[in-house]
Parts: sequence; C-alpha cells; structure tokens
Amino acid sequence: MIDREPSHPDVELPSKSWRVIISLLLIAHLVAIFMPPFMLQASGSGGTSPIGELVMNALLPYIDMAYLNHGYAFFAPNPGPSHLVRARIEFDDGRQPVEETFPDLDEQWPRLLYHRHFMLSEQLNAQYQPPQLPPEISQEPELAERWQTARRMYELKWRSFQEHLTAKHDASYVTLTRVEHRMIDVFEVGEQNKKLDAPDTFYDLREDGFVPPEELMGGNP
Repeated sequence: MIDREPSHPDVELPSKSWRVIISLLLIAHLVAIFMPPFMLQASGSGGTSPIGELVMNALLPYIDMAYLNHGYAFFAPNPGPSHLVRARIEFDDGRQPVEETFPDLDEQWPRLLYHRHFMLSEQLNAQYQPPQLPPEISQEPELAERWQTARRMYELKWRSFQEHLTAKHDASYVTLTRVEHRMIDVFEVGEQNKKLDAPDTFYDLREDGFVPPEELMGGNP
C-alpha cells in the first residue's frame, strides 16, 4: 500500500494581488493566441482592423518570442493556393541562362529548409502591392500612404531576392516571376484523374495584377 502525504489545510495560498497578476497574465496570453488568426481574418484591401493593429503591435514581442504567429492561411479547413518564385538567371560571360524555382522539394532539404523557402515565397506574394496607386484609394490620404509603404516593402524584398541570387550564381541579371499553384477541384480528381502538380495548375502572376481568365483556369500556355 502506498503511503500518501497528508493534506495540509494550513498551506498559505497566494495573496489576492498575486492572483490578480497571474489572472491578467493568463488573459494576455490567451489574447496573444487569438490575435494572429484574428488579424488574418480582419485583413482586406483597405488594410487591417485599427483596434486589432493596436493590440497586435502591443503584444507582438511576446507573440514572436512564444512563436504564436503561425501561418494560419495554409491550414484546413480551407487552405488557399500556394505560391512559388521562379528565377531566370542570366550571364554576360557566355554561360547559358539558368532557371530555378523555390520552394523545391528536390533542392531544399531537409524539410525545414524547404519550409523556410516556402515561407519566403509566400511572404513575397502576401506583400504584393500593384505598381500603380489603386483608384479606389486615391482619394484617401491615409490608405494611399499605407499603399506607398507596403509597395516599398514589397520592392525591397523583391530586390533582396534578386541580389541574393545574383551573388549566389555570380550572375549578371536575375528576373523573378511569382507563380501561383491553384488547388484542384473534386471533379478534377474524380472525373479527370488530375494530379496535384498538373502543369495547368501553375500560372504566372503578372506584376500589374491582371491575370487573363483563360490563364487563371487553364494555366500558362
């Protein structure tokens, strides 16, 4: 028979002040868990929730430290299309141009390295802003300023990718193209026996933001 420690009814509980502090910390932690998916849902063409931004910015150091800012858009129940970056690398010394695409399971391994490249391509696509100010926000100074900042951040990331690939390959010029890999429909699997990586599920995203409907549905020629 196992002896059990007797209970101690006279054990001193934390003071009321400490209980309040602990409760507030738990509430802050729960809010930090809630905010990243909330901000994803509260984002749109006009920006994000102002109140959400205020709370998110206040908690961001803790969210990053605790790794709570996950890529919620990539998971069920409704994952969207994935995005890749294709690079055409050219040389002035007679070498033939080289093309590479990332992420690439054959090139980036172990899996964590592939995942990091996947995050880079998705971040670039998520930060995309059209090169011209959208007419619908041209009369809104605050929204126009947000667009200008977001476009600048997109251009800086785009340029950093080019500079990295230029240095990596000792190249003369690098041309980047964003590529979207759409999800296939149920009927395409059942009736057409289409594979997830069928060529017509990939199509180039133009930097002016316009994709012809025939390319959107059928891939690039």
